[in-house]
Amino acid sequence: MDTVALLSRQPELYSTRRLQQALEDRGFAVLRLAPEEFILGLDGEFTWRHRDVGVVEVAAVLPRVGSPLTQLGARILRHFAAQGRYCLNDADALLAARDKFGSLQILQAAGLPVPRTAYFAHASQKEALLDTLAPPVVVKLLSGSQGVGVNLAESREVASALLDTLLHLQHEAMVQEFLPGRSDLRVIVLGDRVLAAMERRASAQDFRSNLHCGGQARAWDLGVLDAQVQELSRRASAALDLDFAGVDLMRAADGSLRVLEVNPVPSLEGIEKATGVDVAAAVAAWMHLQLESRGRAA
Repeated sequence: MDTVALLSRQPELYSTRRLQQALEDRGFAVLRLAPEEFILGLDGEFTWRHRDVGVVEVAAVLPRVGSPLTQLGARILRHFAAQGRYCLNDADALLAARDKFGSLQILQAAGLPVPRTAYFAHASQKEALLDTLAPPVVVKLLSGSQGVGVNLAESREVASALLDTLLHLQHEAMVQEFLPGRSDLRVIVLGDRVLAAMERRASAQDFRSNLHCGGQARAWDLGVLDAQVQELSRRASAALDLDFAGVDLMRAADGSLRVLEVNPVPSLEGIEKATGVDVAAAVAAWMHLQLESRGRAA
């Protein structure tokens, strides 16, 4: 029986519980390992220890690390990859996708449509930036999830004050055109297959459509999902070298699509409850297929 290391500090979370159950149902043994409790060693070999386990052979790694643990998670993934273990997703893909501006650079270089965005690192450039990208704008931290660190600035004064505060706190931020719609699409991609999609609609009290910010979700039937949405979602995931991704898309004022961002650790709760699609089982089947192709499987 092969063992999958499930990197998660919160075993009570819906996604963690669903993935663990699906992996066990598929015949895997599952080790739920808190990322911050690893010791990684370099002594001619890549060794590791964890507070909760002794010496154990791990066949694959499934990271469920939040944004604050991105760097730590990437180091752990790189360690296991150096041992020849399959990681869903790997360290480089995780780092690339978690950098909100860097990921947009990669997406645009791949020919994908993204919102007009500007990044700057010094207060001396703030006014010039606001001259070229006039409010209303969205001010975003370069890292974060679930809508945290995302603010709407409807005037130049508000945008300037927000940027001053973030710079004072030494937080990196970017400024993005405001897309006026109150809903976006979350599309789950596994490999080159679109698994599920839902529309997320913002509440009356918030411009953000994230479910953690009070947004509401409804399923989109893949049979009627716009072919362009599916194609852009697959291309966005591939551009960032992700095997598993949540791709967020939104329409601009002219109706054309934009890729907002790509989440390398997408939540399962909203999408499974909205659509009824068993994403966890599909992930477990994918892990089995990847190990089988490498000559080992549960």
